[in-house]
Amino acid sequence: MKLYLNFAQGSEDWYRARLGIPTASSFDQIVTPKKCEPSKSAARYALKLVAERLLNMPTDSIEGQAWMERGKELEPDAVLQYEFTHEVKTVPVGFITTDDGRIGCSPDRIVLNDQRIGLEIKCPAPHVHLGYLFANLADEYKPQVQGQILVAELDHADLYSYHPRMPPALIRSEREGDYIAKLSEGLKEFVHLLDDMTERAKKLGAYQALPRPASPPEVYEAQVIHRTLEDETIATFAKQGFEA
Repeated sequence: MKLYLNFAQGSEDWYRARLGIPTASSFDQIVTPKKCEPSKSAARYALKLVAERLLNMPTDSIEGQAWMERGKELEPDAVLQYEFTHEVKTVPVGFITTDDGRIGCSPDRIVLNDQRIGLEIKCPAPHVHLGYLFANLADEYKPQVQGQILVAELDHADLYSYHPRMPPALIRSEREGDYIAKLSEGLKEFVHLLDDMTERAKKLGAYQALPRPASPPEVYEAQVIHRTLEDETIATFAKQGFEA
């Protein structure tokens, strides 16, 4: 597992780092949520990623929605509340990939303690937050959550929903070995499909790819970035077995 820690989620560097890579938030387009079987949406998602590879540009908009922007404003308060309540420290994560850089995920933060915990912060509309309070995490999120556990090599993943006028909601997802094994196989097959489609597309003609802007190579290469972390934090990552 490799971490990108020197850019923020939603930034241009974040979009570039994810170009052409299947990510956990879209794993439900690769496999079905319950049985982890090939999804009918896989072909369409593959075309999107192949287009990103060939044109060197994201197909998702960098502009955020209103609730997403609100979430970013409230996220520091949510993090402080989570850390205080659970007596832990967390660090923000830009992007995480497997060792080979073929698949990735973007949990909001990593919890620094004896276990490997991924933290997803939500600051949603009141009715959505109420659903989280009822511990209602729909099955459709299972590929994403278990995908984060797979890619980031987590013991479990926490979803923490915060609303300034309501009690917080914590939904913990434990590692499901059998499901992750099926998901892993499905992702491997999908990545091979991506490679095959990319080569076939290249034979169809020329593509005018956008040039990569001049940036430190670590932004684009699969390396662990830790320059922004304090020595104590780096040591904690190393103790947990994360590459540094």
